[in-house]
Amino acid sequence: MAILPIIKAPHPLLKQVSRPVREDEFGDLLLARCQDMAETMYAAPGVGLAAIQVGDARRFVVVDPGEKDDDGVRKADGLRFMINPVIVSTAEELLTWEEGCLSVPEFWEDLVRPKWAVLRYQTPDGEHVEERFEGFPSVIVQHELDHLDGVIILDKVSRLKRSRYLKKVAKGRVYSEVP
Repeated sequence: MAILPIIKAPHPLLKQVSRPVREDEFGDLLLARCQDMAETMYAAPGVGLAAIQVGDARRFVVVDPGEKDDDGVRKADGLRFMINPVIVSTAEELLTWEEGCLSVPEFWEDLVRPKWAVLRYQTPDGEHVEERFEGFPSVIVQHELDHLDGVIILDKVSRLKRSRYLKKVAKGRVYSEVP
């Protein structure tokens, strides 16, 4: 496995809409790419990473909300590789969560999203899955799916906040290296 470089805003690839993963792309190579992305996400450290953030314009993400069991131990089954994910339904009830992004270092913003979301996706071997995410895991998957549509956290804030952040980046005041 390998740690991949994470693309940072305002890189133009982050505005690109990702293409679906084709049937002939499923299998061991896709699984290896997902594993590299997971290693990259953990090293950053983060809880989600979209393929476009590492320069791969295909429609897939890795997420691990870091959920813990009743004893406070991290659940081993928290990591998900989601290929061609789509949101099937969402809650009408909303929640506000402070979000950050590996492609937008040192920037946090309270964003409002549906409390839960049901996603349909495939695994790297092509298996179809439908899964419901609630609370923090729901925020993560919605955030990562935004990336697949060319939307980043800076697109959800005021023009002033976006401008201030991008000026800091231009002046080199934002740490942007992957450890």
